[in-house]
Amino acid sequence: MLLKILVFLIIIYYLFKLIGQIFLPIFMTNRIQKMEEEKQNAYRDYINRKKKEEGKVTVEGKPNTSNNQNLEKGEYIDFEEIK
Repeated sequence: MLLKILVFLIIIYYLFKLIGQIFLPIFMTNRIQKMEEEKQNAYRDYINRKKKEEGKVTVEGKPNTSNNQNLEKGEYIDFEEIK
């Protein structure tokens, strides 16, 4: 019984090793190609954002309304002139 389990474990080990040698390189090359494409797309997006007109102001996103209410109230600071 123990010998059967040991032989079974050895067979499973070598099967996983063989499958890893066959499929792991294929998986890694596909993943590397996807990562390269993502990198190129990110670079293109960066260049496109950089090429926007200089001096042009664009607002991306919605301002937070709770912060705007605090800014409208303001804060008074006493001013003392130093001679």
